[in-house]
Amino acid sequence: MASTPVSMSGAPRSDRALGICQIVGAVCLFGFALNMLVLFLPPQLGDATWRLGFLQQFGDRSLVLLLGAALSIAGSLNSRLWLRQFSLFFLFLGGIYLITCLLVVKDTLSLRQQALNNIGTQETQVQNQIREAQSNPASLGENVTAEDLQRASQTLSSQATTAKQNAQTTVLKTGISSIINLVAIGLGLVGLGRYGLSSRQR
Repeated sequence: MASTPVSMSGAPRSDRALGICQIVGAVCLFGFALNMLVLFLPPQLGDATWRLGFLQQFGDRSLVLLLGAALSIAGSLNSRLWLRQFSLFFLFLGGIYLITCLLVVKDTLSLRQQALNNIGTQETQVQNQIREAQSNPASLGENVTAEDLQRASQTLSSQATTAKQNAQTTVLKTGISSIINLVAIGLGLVGLGRYGLSSRQR
């Protein structure tokens, strides 16, 4: 029967590998937690723009969390107690990620409508000023004609339409990107948690 390889220090190589996984995993988790704390402060939970921006960065940087979770699970395979605790924690955390996607959807739709309303309001205000000027030709300068105002009104409508399209595209892209990241990390954490619990039962 082949013996377990032993390192120069006398510890089995497999144990040393698990120890390295635990150390790197702990560093990844600790670093991720500190980064998120810095991004979170000062909190503006009532601001949809702040929430969406935070959750976007939260999802973008969560690959470090997933790596830390995987290394922590791998490093705890020889400890049933730690393996269970890590597995349950990451399983719960994965569920939180998936639920957070609902908040991202809500904020994305809210910001999209807010951007459209702001552009529409600005367009209406300027169009009203143009109509007032058209109804009172005496207020026009010598170099401004009714045709100029008509062209300005058409240009404004075209620019407002373009601005609305750009605003929708930007907000939706940001929201969709955040949702994809959160779902991917959430499923990854759930998978790690389930794997850890099933490994513990073997």
